[in-house]
Order: sequence, then C-alpha cells, then structure tokens
Amino acid sequence: MKNNKFSAFIPLSYILLLVLVSPLYSVLNHSTIGAVNVTTKIDEWIPFTKEFIVPYLLWFPYLYGALIYYCFADRKLYYVTLSSILLGNLTSFSIYYMWQTTIARPEVIGNDVFANLVRYIYSIDQPVNCFPSIHVLTTFVIMITAHKRKKQNKWEYGILTFIGVLIILSTLFTKQHAFMDAVAGTVVASFLYAAMYYIFESREQKVTVQAGV
Repeated sequence: MKNNKFSAFIPLSYILLLVLVSPLYSVLNHSTIGAVNVTTKIDEWIPFTKEFIVPYLLWFPYLYGALIYYCFADRKLYYVTLSSILLGNLTSFSIYYMWQTTIARPEVIGNDVFANLVRYIYSIDQPVNCFPSIHVLTTFVIMITAHKRKKQNKWEYGILTFIGVLIILSTLFTKQHAFMDAVAGTVVASFLYAAMYYIFESREQKVTVQAGV
C-alpha cells in the first residue's frame, strides 16, 4: 500500500524537469547588439499600467499550481500540459539564442508598492528575449487544458481562464512584452499542445487496442 501511494507521486516529480530547464533563460537573458524591436502601433495604444504587475507575478504560482493540480485531477492532460510547456520553453530558448528581440521600457514614476515591484522586475529581467513570450506561452497552455475540462469542471475553467487572461494582459501593460510576443506565444502554445495531445492520445489508443487483443 505504501509503495502504491508513493508511486502516485512519481509523475509529480517530472515537474523538476521544468525547474531544471528554466535557468537557461537567465543564461540567455543578456543584451546584445542588434536585438530587434518588434513593437507595433498596437503597443502604442496599450498604456503602461503598473498595477498589472500583480497578475504578472501571479504567473509562477499559477503555472506550478495548475500543474500540480492536473497531476492528480487528470493524469493524461497533465502529461500533455507539462510536455507542451517543456517544449515551449526549449523552443523559446532556441529562438532567443538565434534571434534576440527587445522592447523599450517606460520610466517608472512613483514610490508605491506597484512601482517598486515593476522596478524590481525590470532590475532582474533584461528587456531582451521577448519573442515569443514564455509568460504567455505557458499560461495559454494551461488555459487550453482548462478549456478541455470545461464540461467536467466549470469553476476550474472559469478561474484558470480569468487569471490566465489577466496574466497575458499583464505582459503587455507592464511593457515586459510587445503585442507580437504575445501572439507568438499563443501560436507556439497551440501548435505544441495539438502535437503533444495527438501523441498521447495515439499512445493511449494503442495501449487500449493491445489490451483488448
């Protein structure tokens, strides 16, 4: 019984793979000459809003909290979600290495908690390696999973989608990312999720057929 209980937590340990690859972002997060600015007219229409730093910082607990939850709530979608996020990070890192982008940051005025939090994030995260946005990519992957489980749990879908939208918007309103970064994040997330879902779905069907034989 103890072994069975312990084995149920083994898939959860796969999240450590995400923890291991994430530091690569810091290795690549250095400004280089020739970084491309991909901002458009749309970015000029989006005002800098320091209060959006709150949902921006919610990304970390949102990401890992959702992965832990899905590990026990829906094992197959957990594997699909985690695989999509891992490949999404590696894809983004590859793009950052080969084609670096940048974004102009505004002057942060004020000494309130929101302004100080924005300045802190700006100080530890250089304004490069923006396309695609990992914040958006990983958040959108979680949102896709929540949508797939909409019929099973509407509250889960509503909460994760609402917070996810705020996180995605926060990347734009804090001027951490340009509009094109967000678009690229959703596109890469959608492609990888579809591929991972197909792979795991095919594998599950194959196992079912073999078991029937």
